[in-house]
Amino acid sequence: MKPSVPYVMPEARAQAVALVAEGDVIPAVRLIRQATGLGLKEAKDYVDGLKGEAYARTVPVDVQAKARAMIAQGRWKDAAKFVRQETSLGLRAAKDYVDAVRAGWIPAEPPTDRPMLSERVRAFKTAGDYESALALVCAETGMRREEARRFIDALR
Repeated sequence: MKPSVPYVMPEARAQAVALVAEGDVIPAVRLIRQATGLGLKEAKDYVDGLKGEAYARTVPVDVQAKARAMIAQGRWKDAAKFVRQETSLGLRAAKDYVDAVRAGWIPAEPPTDRPMLSERVRAFKTAGDYESALALVCAETGMRREEARRFIDALR
């Protein structure tokens, strides 16, 4: 059975990713514990899962593309070495980044400046399209429909 992933509000998750990107892992764990009520180990595991995404912010798009090509060829160790050489990341951080790419945790496209999930859900809700809001929340968070309903209803 697959372990459950805790739901973290998008704003708290974004703050945690930013903290990890700055090397502030302990404050990120503290933030996740406060936001979710998780225990220390669970919060640390969650933050560890954010490392690849956080490090992706420091990897230039052209380096990401070359690293992805190496990973697709099965040369993930070479990809980690390449990322390390081309960025300011250390060996562990470069490996975490490559592992996150391999696991599919980092989208292939560079992040866009799209609005936060809560803003997009509010737009659907305001337009009277509750079903689209529900589908969006389920797709982006992995919530079940009942959890997504509670999330949407809590938005003002």
